[in-house]
Amino acid sequence: MPEQRLFLPGLAARGSLYAPGLPAGWTALDPPSLGRTHGSFGAQREWLVEELARDGRPASLAGHSLGAALAIAAAADRPDLVERLTLFSPAGLPLSKPMRDSLWLLVQQVVRGLYPVEEVAAVVGEAVRRPWAMHRLARAAHDLDLREEMTRVAGAGIPGLVVACTSDTLTTPGICRAIAAGLGCGYEEIEGAGHMWMLSDRPRFRRLLADSEA
Repeated sequence: MPEQRLFLPGLAARGSLYAPGLPAGWTALDPPSLGRTHGSFGAQREWLVEELARDGRPASLAGHSLGAALAIAAAADRPDLVERLTLFSPAGLPLSKPMRDSLWLLVQQVVRGLYPVEEVAAVVGEAVRRPWAMHRLARAAHDLDLREEMTRVAGAGIPGLVVACTSDTLTTPGICRAIAAGLGCGYEEIEGAGHMWMLSDRPRFRRLLADSEA
Protein backbone atom coordinates (compact mmCIF):
# COMPACT_ATOMS: atom_id res chain seq x y z
CA MET A 1 0.00 0.00 0.00
CA PRO A 2 1.28 3.52 -0.75
CA GLU A 3 2.38 5.57 2.20
CA GLN A 4 0.39 8.46 3.60
CA ARG A 5 1.56 12.00 2.86
CA LEU A 6 0.41 14.30 5.64
CA PHE A 7 0.99 18.01 6.19
CA LEU A 8 0.71 19.69 9.60
CA PRO A 9 -0.10 23.43 9.82
CA GLY A 10 1.58 25.99 12.04
CA LEU A 11 0.36 27.46 15.31
CA ALA A 12 -3.39 28.18 15.35
CA ALA A 13 -3.64 27.64 11.58
CA ARG A 14 -5.90 25.20 9.76
CA GLY A 15 -4.84 22.74 7.11
CA SER A 16 -6.96 24.62 4.57
CA LEU A 17 -4.53 27.56 4.75
CA TYR A 18 -1.79 25.40 3.18
CA ALA A 19 -3.87 22.98 1.11
CA PRO A 20 -3.82 25.05 -2.14
CA GLY A 21 -0.01 24.71 -2.24
CA LEU A 22 0.21 20.97 -1.64
CA PRO A 23 1.07 18.54 -4.46
CA ALA A 24 -1.36 15.81 -5.46
CA GLY A 25 -1.43 12.98 -2.95
CA TRP A 26 -0.85 15.18 0.10
CA THR A 27 -3.45 15.72 2.82
CA ALA A 28 -3.45 18.75 5.13
CA LEU A 29 -4.51 17.78 8.65
CA ASP A 30 -6.35 19.90 11.19
CA PRO A 31 -4.97 19.46 14.72
CA PRO A 32 -7.60 19.11 17.44
CA SER A 33 -9.22 22.26 18.79
CA LEU A 34 -7.97 24.28 21.73
CA GLY A 35 -11.09 23.20 23.56
CA ARG A 36 -10.05 19.57 23.23
CA THR A 37 -6.34 19.99 23.97
CA HIS A 38 -6.49 23.00 26.35
CA GLY A 39 -3.47 24.35 24.48
CA SER A 40 -1.25 21.40 25.38
CA PHE A 41 1.51 20.50 22.91
CA GLY A 42 1.61 17.08 24.52
CA ALA A 43 -2.06 16.52 23.72
CA GLN A 44 -1.46 17.45 20.08
CA ARG A 45 1.50 15.08 20.02
CA GLU A 46 -0.65 12.22 21.32
CA TRP A 47 -3.30 13.02 18.72
CA LEU A 48 -0.82 12.79 15.85
CA VAL A 49 0.62 9.48 17.06
CA GLU A 50 -2.92 8.12 17.30
CA GLU A 51 -3.66 9.30 13.74
CA LEU A 52 -0.58 7.52 12.42
CA ALA A 53 -1.29 4.33 14.37
CA ARG A 54 -4.92 4.25 13.23
CA ASP A 55 -3.90 4.03 9.57
CA GLY A 56 -0.91 1.81 10.21
CA ARG A 57 0.96 2.67 7.02
CA PRO A 58 4.31 4.50 7.14
CA ALA A 59 3.74 8.20 6.50
CA SER A 60 5.72 10.99 4.95
CA LEU A 61 5.20 13.88 7.35
CA ALA A 62 5.66 17.52 6.44
CA GLY A 63 4.86 20.55 8.53
CA HIS A 64 5.36 24.24 9.06
CA SER A 65 6.58 25.85 12.28
CA LEU A 66 4.77 24.19 15.22
CA GLY A 67 3.39 21.58 12.82
CA ALA A 68 6.97 20.66 11.91
CA ALA A 69 7.77 20.29 15.62
CA LEU A 70 4.79 17.95 15.96
CA ALA A 71 6.16 15.86 13.10
CA ILE A 72 9.54 15.58 14.86
CA ALA A 73 7.86 14.55 18.13
CA ALA A 74 5.69 11.91 16.45
CA ALA A 75 8.68 10.51 14.56
CA ALA A 76 10.56 10.18 17.85
CA ASP A 77 7.60 8.39 19.47
CA ARG A 78 6.81 6.06 16.55
CA PRO A 79 9.72 5.92 14.10
CA ASP A 80 8.22 2.79 12.60
CA LEU A 81 5.30 4.87 11.30
CA VAL A 82 7.29 7.74 9.79
CA GLU A 83 8.96 7.28 6.42
CA ARG A 84 10.33 10.79 5.90
CA LEU A 85 10.22 14.35 7.31
CA THR A 86 10.01 17.60 5.33
CA LEU A 87 10.08 20.54 7.72
CA PHE A 88 9.46 24.15 6.76
CA SER A 89 10.81 26.76 9.22
CA PRO A 90 10.43 24.27 12.08
CA ALA A 91 9.93 25.09 15.74
CA GLY A 92 11.62 22.73 18.15
CA LEU A 93 14.30 24.84 19.83
CA PRO A 94 13.72 27.83 22.15
CA LEU A 95 13.00 30.99 20.15
CA SER A 96 14.61 34.34 20.90
CA LYS A 97 11.95 36.56 19.33
CA PRO A 98 9.58 37.92 22.02
CA MET A 99 6.02 36.64 21.76
CA ARG A 100 4.63 40.20 21.52
CA ASP A 101 6.79 40.83 18.43
CA SER A 102 5.46 37.64 16.83
CA LEU A 103 1.90 38.82 17.49
CA TRP A 104 2.62 42.20 15.91
CA LEU A 105 4.07 40.45 12.84
CA LEU A 106 0.89 38.40 12.55
CA VAL A 107 -1.20 41.58 12.66
CA GLN A 108 0.91 43.13 9.89
CA GLN A 109 0.50 40.03 7.72
CA VAL A 110 -3.27 40.11 8.20
CA VAL A 111 -3.37 43.79 7.22
CA ARG A 112 -1.35 43.04 4.06
CA GLY A 113 -3.92 40.42 3.08
CA LEU A 114 -1.60 37.43 3.31
CA TYR A 115 -4.30 35.35 5.02
CA PRO A 116 -7.74 34.67 3.51
CA VAL A 117 -10.56 36.30 5.48
CA GLU A 118 -12.13 32.98 6.44
CA GLU A 119 -8.84 31.74 7.90
CA VAL A 120 -8.40 34.90 9.96
CA ALA A 121 -11.98 34.62 11.23
CA ALA A 122 -11.44 31.01 12.28
CA VAL A 123 -8.21 31.75 14.18
CA VAL A 124 -9.59 34.86 15.88
CA GLY A 125 -12.76 33.04 16.85
CA GLU A 126 -10.81 30.18 18.41
CA ALA A 127 -8.53 32.59 20.29
CA VAL A 128 -11.47 34.58 21.65
CA ARG A 129 -13.19 31.43 22.88
CA ARG A 130 -10.05 29.92 24.44
CA PRO A 131 -7.57 32.76 25.17
CA TRP A 132 -5.67 30.95 27.92
CA ALA A 133 -5.35 27.80 25.84
CA MET A 134 -4.05 29.86 22.90
CA HIS A 135 -1.52 31.57 25.14
CA ARG A 136 -0.42 28.22 26.57
CA LEU A 137 0.16 26.75 23.11
CA ALA A 138 1.98 29.87 21.89
CA ARG A 139 4.23 29.77 24.96
CA ALA A 140 4.92 26.07 24.35
CA ALA A 141 5.88 26.79 20.74
CA HIS A 142 8.21 29.60 21.87
CA ASP A 143 9.98 27.54 24.54
CA LEU A 144 9.93 24.10 22.92
CA ASP A 145 13.15 22.07 23.14
CA LEU A 146 13.07 18.81 21.17
CA ARG A 147 16.78 18.03 21.16
CA GLU A 148 16.23 14.66 22.81
CA GLU A 149 13.56 13.79 20.23
CA MET A 150 15.84 14.88 17.39
CA THR A 151 18.53 12.51 18.65
CA ARG A 152 16.03 9.63 18.62
CA VAL A 153 14.88 10.49 15.09
CA ALA A 154 18.49 10.65 13.87
CA GLY A 155 19.20 7.31 15.53
CA ALA A 156 16.24 5.76 13.73
CA GLY A 157 17.74 6.85 10.40
CA ILE A 158 14.62 8.69 9.21
CA PRO A 159 15.58 10.81 6.18
CA GLY A 160 14.44 14.38 5.98
CA LEU A 161 14.86 17.94 4.82
CA VAL A 162 14.69 21.22 6.72
CA VAL A 163 13.81 24.29 4.64
CA ALA A 164 14.65 27.72 6.07
CA CYS A 165 13.91 31.19 4.76
CA THR A 166 16.66 33.81 4.89
CA SER A 167 14.24 36.57 5.99
CA ASP A 168 12.50 34.52 8.70
CA THR A 169 12.96 36.30 12.04
CA LEU A 170 10.96 33.77 14.07
CA THR A 171 12.40 30.33 13.29
CA THR A 172 15.59 31.81 11.93
CA PRO A 173 18.05 30.09 9.58
CA GLY A 174 20.31 29.54 12.59
CA ILE A 175 17.57 27.65 14.43
CA CYS A 176 16.70 25.67 11.31
CA ARG A 177 20.34 24.69 10.73
CA ALA A 178 20.60 23.49 14.33
CA ILE A 179 17.46 21.39 13.93
CA ALA A 180 18.73 19.89 10.67
CA ALA A 181 22.02 19.03 12.39
CA GLY A 182 20.17 17.47 15.33
CA LEU A 183 18.10 15.33 12.97
CA GLY A 184 21.07 14.46 10.76
CA CYS A 185 19.06 15.47 7.70
CA GLY A 186 19.36 17.74 4.67
CA TYR A 187 19.12 21.52 4.82
CA GLU A 188 18.03 24.08 2.24
CA GLU A 189 17.83 27.85 2.56
CA ILE A 190 15.66 29.97 0.29
CA GLU A 191 14.89 33.62 -0.31
CA GLY A 192 11.30 34.49 0.50
CA ALA A 193 8.75 36.54 2.38
CA GLY A 194 9.59 35.56 5.95
CA HIS A 195 8.04 32.92 8.15
CA MET A 196 4.90 32.50 6.01
CA TRP A 197 6.65 32.57 2.62
CA MET A 198 4.79 29.46 1.37
CA LEU A 199 1.53 31.42 1.21
CA SER A 200 2.94 33.89 -1.30
CA ASP A 201 5.06 31.40 -3.26
CA ARG A 202 2.92 28.29 -3.59
CA PRO A 203 4.70 26.96 -6.71
CA ARG A 204 8.02 26.77 -4.85
CA PHE A 205 6.33 25.26 -1.80
CA ARG A 206 4.69 22.62 -3.99
CA ARG A 207 7.94 21.89 -5.81
CA LEU A 208 9.92 21.41 -2.61
CA LEU A 209 7.37 18.92 -1.29
CA ALA A 210 7.22 17.07 -4.59
CA ASP A 211 11.03 16.93 -4.84
CA SER A 212 11.25 15.52 -1.32
CA GLU A 213 9.39 12.45 -2.52
CA ALA A 214 11.42 11.98 -5.70
